Parts: sequence; C-alpha cells; structure tokens
Amino acid sequence: MRLIKKGVLISLAATFLFSCTACGGSAASVETGSFSQTTPTKTAEQNVSVSKKVIFDTDMMYANDDAAAMFMLTQAYESGELDLLGITTVGGNVFAANATTAALRQLELIGRSDIPVCMGTDVPLGGFRDMQKEDRLYGTPDYCGAYWDFEKDQYSDPNQRPMDYMKLESEPEYGYPKTRALEQEAWEFMSEQVHKYPGEVTILAVGAATNVATAIQKDPAFVQDAAGIIYMGGDIDVPGNATPAAELNWFYDPRAIKICLAADWKSQIVVPDDLARQIFMEQEIYDRIRELGKNKISELLLEKEDVVDPTQPKFVWDVVVPAVILKPEIINDLQTRYLTVDDRPGINSGRAVSWVKNSYNNPETGKGMPEGVRPVQILMSIHEDIFWDFFVEILTRE
Repeated sequence: MRLIKKGVLISLAATFLFSCTACGGSAASVETGSFSQTTPTKTAEQNVSVSKKVIFDTDMMYANDDAAAMFMLTQAYESGELDLLGITTVGGNVFAANATTAALRQLELIGRSDIPVCMGTDVPLGGFRDMQKEDRLYGTPDYCGAYWDFEKDQYSDPNQRPMDYMKLESEPEYGYPKTRALEQEAWEFMSEQVHKYPGEVTILAVGAATNVATAIQKDPAFVQDAAGIIYMGGDIDVPGNATPAAELNWFYDPRAIKICLAADWKSQIVVPDDLARQIFMEQEIYDRIRELGKNKISELLLEKEDVVDPTQPKFVWDVVVPAVILKPEIINDLQTRYLTVDDRPGINSGRAVSWVKNSYNNPETGKGMPEGVRPVQILMSIHEDIFWDFFVEILTRE
C-alpha cells in the first residue's frame, strides 16, 4: 500500500477453497457514522487453501511493503511453492509508470528479470480527483499517495504524470531497468492468464484495483475463470488513513473497488488497514534479517532502512497478503461480512461499509442484505509470532 505518510503448512496442489459464500462466519457490522460497529466471529484458520498461480497487482515503490511482498512471492516461486505468473502495476502510492520502473528494476537486482511485468492504468474509473478543491471542502488528507509530490511538497498534477516508465520526472531511486515491460495492458494480461489456467489464478491486489475492475468490465468471463482475489485495502471499523473516511487504495479508485467487491468471485478476502495498524516492523525484525540474511533481498531491505524510529511506527500493509496464501496458520480472526464502498463524490468517498448479523440482518442467509452487495472474508487479526517468523525466514532464504 504505502511506505510513508504525508506531514501459507498446506498442500499447494489444492485449489482455492475459501469461498465467502461457503464459509460459515457470523460476523456483523452496522453502519455507524463513518465506520462500522462489529460483532467478532470465532477465531479462524478456516477453509483456506491455495491456488498455485498468482498475479501480483501493485502500486510498487522501492524496498517498501509492496517490494517486500513481491520478494516473498519471488522466493516462494523459486522454491516451487507457487507460480508467480507476473506483476501488474497500478496507481495508488505512485503513478503506474513509476511503479513499473520500480518493479522491473528491483526484479533485476534480485536476479528475477524473467518474471513478466505489465504496466497498468493509474486513471481512476471515475477520473482523477481535484485534490485542491477537496482539500478546501473536506480538509487535507493524511496521505494521498500519487496525488502528493513529496519533492515539491505539494499536490501533484495527474495531467503531468509520467506516461513512459523509461522517462520519469526524475532519476529513479535504483536507476532505470534494462529489461522492458510486456507490450500488453495489465487487464489483458490478467484476462489471458485467468483463461489459460481456469480456476487456478488468484489476483493479489494491493493497489487501487483499477486493472482488476477494467478486466471485469471488458471480459465477462474473467471472474468466473479466476480462482479468487485477495485485496489489501479498506478501513472497516476504524477511521481512514487517507481521509477520516477512507484508506488510500479505496480512496484512489472507489469505483473500481466497488465493481470488484460486487463481482461473483469464487472467493474474496480483504486484508484491511484495521489489521495493518496492529502489526509493526520492530527493531528485532531488522536485527534478525541482518543476522540471517545473506541474499540480495536482505541487502536491499536493510539498505533502505535498518533502524526503527520508536516514535514512528513502521507498518507492513501489503506483506500480509502473500503470507495469507503461503502461511495460512497466521490467520486468527477471519470474518464474513457483506461489504461495499461508497464511490460517490464527497467527504465519504472511498469509505468501506459492511453489514454483520443482528436482529434484522443475517449475512449467512442473505436476509436484510442490499442488492448488489456480496459477502467477503475480512482478516481482522493474525498470529503475529507465526507471521514474523515466516516473514524473516522467507526473505532470508538463499
């Protein structure tokens, strides 16, 4: 998801079985103000199996949580735990050209330039926001990703964003890549792979999900042939991290995420910002990577940052997504709710809205649920000791 603020043991031969419509969770949420009120479900490591093939859809930066998540996937690919079919880039933290450069170059640096990269779109389905106007009307966002130019310390102009990943507005942090992205749009790559391997491909969407929504709109059989999707995004029961209402990815393109959530996937899992706020990269983790890591991945991560400022919590949003697939033992509280997002312009744009079981609503039977909204699984807590042991182990493998 982002790096900074502004101011799975199971058989991999199994298929992706954690269909929301089949799981028996009994969570519930009633809309209250700008977030939700919750009835927690039972602790769960429930019905999670793995599709062997994944596509990683990301708003990539350098040695951040997106990069660490990609490194986890490349390590798992190297060991035969899954097939990483490719990387697709999207808007969110940065614009798509910047994300493409970062993905290509970091794959080169770890010796995995064989993994295909497709540049996707960074144009939200509802068009770019007028951030200066929204600032005046709704206040300054805490973090707005690509909409903020950190070098100039002001809002960026999306009309002036780079369109060529080999011609960015400034020299890339790790230089330009020698390898090139595929001459194919990201949504087309997703569609092609899903139909090539029907029922086997899981989309890992840790950015704004615009590419996924585009595939849904342009290819009526896309969702039917996919194994499922895991998102990183949304603030479910807590205020937003971009605005008081919304988390960054769902703020960037709320219409896209609404389309995705409403689609008839075999499975949908959301790793929300609620969970990410519970998990911090502490100094001990850096020290363990330094002690055990003798590979290029460890080097890149430690070059970027190896000392934790105790006054600035280090969040690790996106890395939970590959861990859900590769190490499902991390799962503690997996709740079933009906979930959508407010895609209308205004102060609540991007706000997640969920429904839970109460006197009138029952997500298990669909009673009282609104038309067009579907059940999803939301990961609300994990076993942190299992997660961190796995995180260190997979990233320090040689």
